[in-house]
Amino acid sequence: MNQTILLADDDKDDADIFQQALRAVAPSIGFSHVDNGSGIFDYLNDEKNARPSVIFLDLNMPEMNGWQCLAKIKNEKKFESIPIIIYTTSSNPREYEIAQDLDAHGLITKPTDPKILKKVLGIVTAQLETKHLREAVKEAYLMTRE
Repeated sequence: MNQTILLADDDKDDADIFQQALRAVAPSIGFSHVDNGSGIFDYLNDEKNARPSVIFLDLNMPEMNGWQCLAKIKNEKKFESIPIIIYTTSSNPREYEIAQDLDAHGLITKPTDPKILKKVLGIVTAQLETKHLREAVKEAYLMTRE
């Protein structure tokens, strides 16, 4: 089973750090990056691209913000089953609730410590494509809140 993570984040440094952490904890998992919300749909609609096992979605992006992107994905039949994790610098608990209300798999506050990011990605990648992914994302969320 080929697993792939799609990261939508307009901050290139954050994307590079994410990719390095992912390579350290799960080198067999594919990684793709887009830098805006509409880029997700370019990626998803290109049949040459692997269907992502999960999308990490930043909230503050140009062209289409994360909330708009999440709503659009969940309203498209062919994409609605792709798990989405909101990945943001915000630590506002209300955004966690909004993510749940919009049927995201959860929210993870971007860790500032690369060691924490590796732990978070280890937790999440261990449960990709399982029924335990939501619980793993919640555990990762709590870790980033400490």
